[in-house]
Amino acid sequence: MIHVGLWLPLLAGLLLFMVPGLGRAFATLSAAVSLLIAVVLFVGYAGEAAAYASQIPFLPEAGVYYAVGLDGAGLLLWLAVSLVVLLGVWVADVPVRFLALALMMQTGLLGIFAAQDLVLFYAFFEATLIPALLMLWFYGGPDRLRAIYTFALFTLVGSLPMLASIFAVRFLGGAGSFLYSDLVAHPLSGQTAVLAFLGFLIALAVKTPLFPLHAWLPSFHQQNHPSGLADAMGTLYKVGIFALFKWAIPLMPEGFREWQGLMLFLAAFGALYAAWLAFSAPDWKTLLAYAGVSHMGVAALGLFSGNMEGTVGALYLLGASMVYGSAMFLFVGLVYKRTGSLEVLPVRGLAKHTPALYVLGMFLLMAMIGLPGLSGFPGELMVLLGAYQVSPWLTFLAFLAVIAAAAYALTAYQKLFQETPQAQAVPDMDTREWGFAVVAVGVLLLMGLYPKLFTVYLEPLGKAFAALFGGAS
Repeated sequence: MIHVGLWLPLLAGLLLFMVPGLGRAFATLSAAVSLLIAVVLFVGYAGEAAAYASQIPFLPEAGVYYAVGLDGAGLLLWLAVSLVVLLGVWVADVPVRFLALALMMQTGLLGIFAAQDLVLFYAFFEATLIPALLMLWFYGGPDRLRAIYTFALFTLVGSLPMLASIFAVRFLGGAGSFLYSDLVAHPLSGQTAVLAFLGFLIALAVKTPLFPLHAWLPSFHQQNHPSGLADAMGTLYKVGIFALFKWAIPLMPEGFREWQGLMLFLAAFGALYAAWLAFSAPDWKTLLAYAGVSHMGVAALGLFSGNMEGTVGALYLLGASMVYGSAMFLFVGLVYKRTGSLEVLPVRGLAKHTPALYVLGMFLLMAMIGLPGLSGFPGELMVLLGAYQVSPWLTFLAFLAVIAAAAYALTAYQKLFQETPQAQAVPDMDTREWGFAVVAVGVLLLMGLYPKLFTVYLEPLGKAFAALFGGAS
């Protein structure tokens, strides 16, 4: 079933791209079936290290396999991706071929979380870039070429050191193949591990994104289609935390130790720095872009702490941010549909005309800023508890970033909804948008009120990760 879940979105997207007359209904049905498969996989998961594993020789003489499987972290993120794609396809007002690109990108994202071969992981990692660039190229804003060049420069150039490190991990480590099981049994050591880890770190810091390799992100979001669907897919593409956890650190633990102190500082400082920039964001997409950088800085702080609490918190926060971050971008798309603007500064006073949209936006913001009982809180709490064991001062910086999120988000939200109402009335949410709201709210409540449903599968991974550094917590 994992193979069907992995390749169904790509096949459906290709068919929809060639036959756009199939329409939104076909895209929605495909995304719904994909989510259903994800739920079945989750319900049937028994906590194995690599459940649903399958391994087929692809280039056996080169040690490359089509090998897929899911652990607890991969399954959580697989669920998040499948849910967000369905929500985006359901609610975003975009051309049919745009929906096709989103479905094709979904397969690349799912492959990143399922790959058990390092070359296969790299192939999915790079292939996912293609539909993201096509969304921006065909449906982006007037200055999209500059955004494309910046995005491509950071991602492609950043990936080259990782490609070199991939070969170093296999051939200098002495593994018999690129399979995860072989590579983790032959970790690199010494100065080779330090340099190879840096190669991974550069590429994955771009895709997290982490300060100071985040500069491509604001223009990427500003120039993407105003519906928010491309931005939601971009939020799902923030896979650096997962890749560091799954691949880079276990294969080069000595390299990680050498860079750990610097990474902890950059994560905490970047979280606070991005939160500060969000205060002066001229539009909602820029604000959400910097908010994403800040939240990923907090998550990275937990992961780089190297203990169970921080690691579990980082992975949980990554999954939660995929849902609430993507939902916020789609919500902003609904606002744009009514106002024709994404700017923060002009007062709108939309609460008078759209009370349901107002409540939905407030709920999503509360999840984003980590209100207890909603999806952002458990991950942030675990991250801060884990990071405090390593550095109370850096934890304090990250805590300031968490507090700042409430300030910049609620200030911008007040300007949009609660100040002088605009004269022209705008419609409130329609039936399709209510469906989006009900599902998003339900999932964010579930993740906030019952995190154990997911963390029970993350905790063994967190303990194994901490054991790399001599402890179980």
